[in-house]
Amino acid sequence: MRTSRSDRKLASVAAELADWFNEIVCLWSSVYFDISSSPAHRDAAIVEVLSRNAKTIIDAPVDSDGSLYKPLTLALAAACRRHGVVPTARHWLAALNNVSELRRRVASTDAARFGLPLGTPASLFKDLFCEALVNAGVTDRRTILVEANRRASLGLAVNWGLRFLVAYALEADPARSRGDKARDLRWLRSLVSAGGPRSESAREDL
Repeated sequence: MRTSRSDRKLASVAAELADWFNEIVCLWSSVYFDISSSPAHRDAAIVEVLSRNAKTIIDAPVDSDGSLYKPLTLALAAACRRHGVVPTARHWLAALNNVSELRRRVASTDAARFGLPLGTPASLFKDLFCEALVNAGVTDRRTILVEANRRASLGLAVNWGLRFLVAYALEADPARSRGDKARDLRWLRSLVSAGGPRSESAREDL
């Protein structure tokens, strides 16, 4: 019974995340991607925003004040537009489960005994996200992948980006927003924290 209630709560959180991120994509699309009626100009804007914010994320450490929130949502929204996907509640549910599982493993590991600091779940997912972005050829770093494999890497970047965003929200301690109803990083942290841990891991790739 307790597991069933926990699963329903997590599914509810995933559904709210999907709705929230759809609004984020619509927001950034309206001010960056869809200004021009020309498909070529729209594609160019998506690539430019993706490249610029990917480079910002790669060069910046994981912070606690929320500085990566804007570039991360921009990069993710641009990657989704470029890849032609919209993360569903199932994708967010898989991300929540994966983050919960990695947090459990990092907390229980004894890597420090070997002089091998692991970092935090957010930093681990950031590494995977950034590597996928580089392989996708959307940064100023060299990639050896052909176009088809670059597209696959961009899909992986979206997957890792969802997990990075969830883990980052859990680790961040941003300043309070001016509005009580703001759906910002602090709200995101409260939402994903309310989902609670789950014992088994899950995966749902885009």
